[in-house]
Amino acid sequence: MGRTSKRHPAGTGAETLSVGSAGSKAGCFKAGIYARLSADMDERKNESIEVQIEIAKKFVDEWNHSNNDRIEVAGCYTDLGKTGTNFNRDGFKRLMQDVRLGDINCVIVKDLSRFGRNYLEAGNYIEKIFPFLGVRFIAVADGYDTGADGNDAKQMASEIRNLVNDMYAKDFSLKARSSLAQRRKEGAYVGGPAPYGYRAEWEGRLRKLVPDENTADIVRYIYKKFIETESYKSVTDDLNNRKINPPAIYRKTGEVYCPPGADYKGWDKSGVERIIKSDTYSGRLVQGKTSITARNESNRIHKPEDEWVVKEEAHEPLIGTETAEKSAGVRRKLRERAESHEHPTEGCLIGENIFDKVLYCGVCGRKMTRHSYVKKYEDGTRKRMGGYFCLNGGSTKTDACPSSNRISNIELTNILFSLFAIEFTENLKKQKTYVETAREIVRQKKAELERNLRSAAHTKERLDGEESDKYMAYRSGRLSQKEYVAYKMQKEDRVRELERKERQFREQASSLERDGETYLKAVRALLKWKRNIPLKNEQVLTKELIETLIEKIYVYPGKRVEVLFTFSDSLLESAGKTSKNAPPLDEIPGSSVSGIGKDGGAE
Repeated sequence: MGRTSKRHPAGTGAETLSVGSAGSKAGCFKAGIYARLSADMDERKNESIEVQIEIAKKFVDEWNHSNNDRIEVAGCYTDLGKTGTNFNRDGFKRLMQDVRLGDINCVIVKDLSRFGRNYLEAGNYIEKIFPFLGVRFIAVADGYDTGADGNDAKQMASEIRNLVNDMYAKDFSLKARSSLAQRRKEGAYVGGPAPYGYRAEWEGRLRKLVPDENTADIVRYIYKKFIETESYKSVTDDLNNRKINPPAIYRKTGEVYCPPGADYKGWDKSGVERIIKSDTYSGRLVQGKTSITARNESNRIHKPEDEWVVKEEAHEPLIGTETAEKSAGVRRKLRERAESHEHPTEGCLIGENIFDKVLYCGVCGRKMTRHSYVKKYEDGTRKRMGGYFCLNGGSTKTDACPSSNRISNIELTNILFSLFAIEFTENLKKQKTYVETAREIVRQKKAELERNLRSAAHTKERLDGEESDKYMAYRSGRLSQKEYVAYKMQKEDRVRELERKERQFREQASSLERDGETYLKAVRALLKWKRNIPLKNEQVLTKELIETLIEKIYVYPGKRVEVLFTFSDSLLESAGKTSKNAPPLDEIPGSSVSGIGKDGGAE
């Protein structure tokens, strides 16, 4: 397992560490002190982090007093409540980021077990990654220093120590799982923050749930309101109307109600549903539904129900048996009602969401959400109906969009057809001439920009030649230094201005090319759409047509629509456009529309 290496550990303690070749070459090391603690459930354990940092700082002070090469502490990196069996830790990631940026070239830990308990990964960092990055590694209590002299026997000792740490971590993990399972069976709450309505307190060696006097009555009210209304949404709206803070905000601020004037972030339906469906509030504790892996703490494995740990009467219930049974009955009723709903969709497919990338709420800026249903007529025929709405519109959870904002597919399509009729119909009648005119405009403007670019380049060349003459005059004494400096500064200002204009000309050329191609593509898309209109003259929009012509559509309450086109107004004006307004409002009952070019100017 041991290997020949130029890096060797020092003696058994901090006193024996001596100057190594790496230290001599570097002269001064920028050190990052790393400290880790596995658990954060006891406040006294938090002191361990401070103790680790103090041990490392004391070592640095002693080193600087007895050695020529100095170590400066550039920063401290900590991970509290993080396992040593993997390196997926925020503090360690910040340390490695600073190492890669070159801000840290020395890592100091109290001992190897604080660095990590995974033998292979810890060895990979110490033996490969750190040497490759030119980083010195010091474990104070283990007397290990990759920048100090040593021997192969001590190198092997450090590898054995890493292996022991790895075995300890696996043994401890097994014991911890057994202890966790036992505490669950005894009714201890081993989760994270206590559920809303409870506080977690220690009773001896067990962590128990006790009612939170601030929120327990709100939980009871939630159940009562749910039984009365038989609706999760009604309960959610009621809580939001009362400005009661949701669980996450309450845990963060300790405030049950949102203070007057503060930004309110309310409940959503899923939060209410979680409380209603939880067995915790009836005194029944269900735990062990998931487990995590040591290698990836974020990867949760869902366990089968027969492996869950259930403890009856584990803590004081917030609701009685009668309330729990009534709530379960309402949930069962809602579930049966949902399962009994018929959704006759055969032959009425939803179809493509053609406005997916362009449709936004004009009030809050949120993307509009599509809804759809099948309407059945008296003669037995069915038709897919639908439209779009803003999730924030009229919501009790946020004040960003106070009014309901909805528009149907039919209404939106009719508005766009009216706008297209004004934008393009006249030009489509003389399509060949219009396309050729647009191309000629692009060609002429592009040629003009190229002339401007050549002129700027010639002016810069002339200034360079003029500067040579001025310099020769200065060197020969025909021009004073003051005059030469004034000329030089003036010339540099002119060059910077010319370079600015060159960039501007190139950006205009790119924009012109893009706008020209976009508009020609739009015309071709409209022609294709016009040719493909069915014989019964049914107008159909396509996703390709919408995304080619339109950058964004903003919908406002009252079915008012604002359209931002992908091409600029200047090109249209040059090609003979005169107006971008839709028909008068009385021609489109209950709606209004305006068109805006890419540059944002409405006409």
